[in-house]
Amino acid sequence: MERRVLFTIGYEGRTVDALVLRLREAAVARVLDVRASARSPRPGFGGAALARAFAAAGLEYAHLPAVGNPFHAGAAKDLAGVLARYREHLALHPEAVRALLDAAAGARVALLCAEANPRRCHRSVLAERLGEVDPDLSVVHL
Repeated sequence: MERRVLFTIGYEGRTVDALVLRLREAAVARVLDVRASARSPRPGFGGAALARAFAAAGLEYAHLPAVGNPFHAGAAKDLAGVLARYREHLALHPEAVRALLDAAAGARVALLCAEANPRRCHRSVLAERLGEVDPDLSVVHL
């Protein structure tokens, strides 16, 4: 059986055009925004603006706030603690993981967040958890 691929990507340091190009290069069809809030201080990276840009490029977009990281504010001081609390949070909310799996079904998907480095972002914890639930899933950080 061929392994399914789940991509993750952060927009930090990218323009919207560069983000779209990288997603298209990876043949992503659906972008799942895993930020708790789809707002951004960077113009063009709020949820509505991204939805328009992705639609113009032929990409589906969905915001899934239920899998956002409610602990992200402390990441600068205690990243390991923040990610550990997020792992615990996911364990207490299996319905959020199930909703993410459902949203990812049937398409080539990328999880989107702001942080460029996946090791510093909750999306790596999400990808890890999805891999535990679905062992046929291979994760690629763009």
